[in-house]
Amino acid sequence: MKDMKDTTNAMASAAADTFEKATDIGRDAIDRGVEGARDYAAKGMDYADEISGSLTEFAQSQPWIALAGAFVIGYFAAHALRKFSW
Repeated sequence: MKDMKDTTNAMASAAADTFEKATDIGRDAIDRGVEGARDYAAKGMDYADEISGSLTEFAQSQPWIALAGAFVIGYFAAHALRKFSW
């Protein structure tokens, strides 16, 4: 009977160790994913800032072309929204 109890305890201990290792691996994967997402978001923010600056410079140097471009983009966006709306 003692052998069965020892075997059961050993199996329970091994299962707990395996679960703990799996939990650690999962946490590490989540941490790496969060860090990667932060890096990706930071790069996206830098790119958006760069584009914003370029668009601002263009609009200041060529206001009529920028206005015409905004009109064209707005027209096609409204047309697409109207087409896809119920």
